[in-house]
Amino acid sequence: MAEPIAPKGAPKVGDLVIASIAKVMPYGAYCKLLEYDNTEVFLPIKEVSSGWIKNIREFIHDGQKVVVKVIFFDKERQTLDVSMKKVTPADSKAKINTYNLEKRLSALFLRAVHQAGLDSQKTELVKLVPSAFPTYTELFRNAEANTKEFEDSELPKKLRDTILSLLETSRKKKKYIVSYVMKLIDYDTKAGATEIRGILSAVKGKGIDVRYISAPKYHLTAEGKDYTEAEAKIKGAVEIVNTKLKKGLFEIEKEKIKKEKEDIMSKL
Repeated sequence: MAEPIAPKGAPKVGDLVIASIAKVMPYGAYCKLLEYDNTEVFLPIKEVSSGWIKNIREFIHDGQKVVVKVIFFDKERQTLDVSMKKVTPADSKAKINTYNLEKRLSALFLRAVHQAGLDSQKTELVKLVPSAFPTYTELFRNAEANTKEFEDSELPKKLRDTILSLLETSRKKKKYIVSYVMKLIDYDTKAGATEIRGILSAVKGKGIDVRYISAPKYHLTAEGKDYTEAEAKIKGAVEIVNTKLKKGLFEIEKEKIKKEKEDIMSKL
């Protein structure tokens, strides 16, 4: 027998969805689907975990947000059952990332509407998006590539231009940061301290932030518009130390890499 099909506008059997636990009971929990206008679904206790459950509240609690899979649609009752145990950790992480990205891009779209001076048309414009693109992610992907689909969409040209401007601003604000821990010892007992001060001053002159950790360690941070530019500054610092340190110990080790003011489209 074919699987009953959920009504239009509801998730299909097999879909991963974000649910907020609304009411926990001994035999399961009622949940609201955040992406589907808080549509109510049921999470049976046997679908909470693969193991034996003595107390369901040890696994879930009211208000908790979880990723669940739609496993059954009751055509007569028009209700959906969902499962937590059928969602892998990898699937859960991917779904949460997708959900968070959609929220950010939805907010970015509304900002574009406001900056374009189209607040009076906000409701209509929000409704217009699904008719042209399935998600805000797809809308901004097309905008990023400036595709024909984006150009030919029914979104007003003023709004399209504002979206492109916001994406360009986001790219310009992106900064890459690299961090290293440097160990620096000068064996010259007389002039060593002066020599190290000179080395550190020269390193700072290359646009690198130098902070003392504890003898003989220093924290070096460099930033650039991309990873290569940030790393090039550290490479310049290494050349300075190798040139200026006459007799001593020099070691450097990468600590971490991170991106500040991340491009909103970098996760697409």
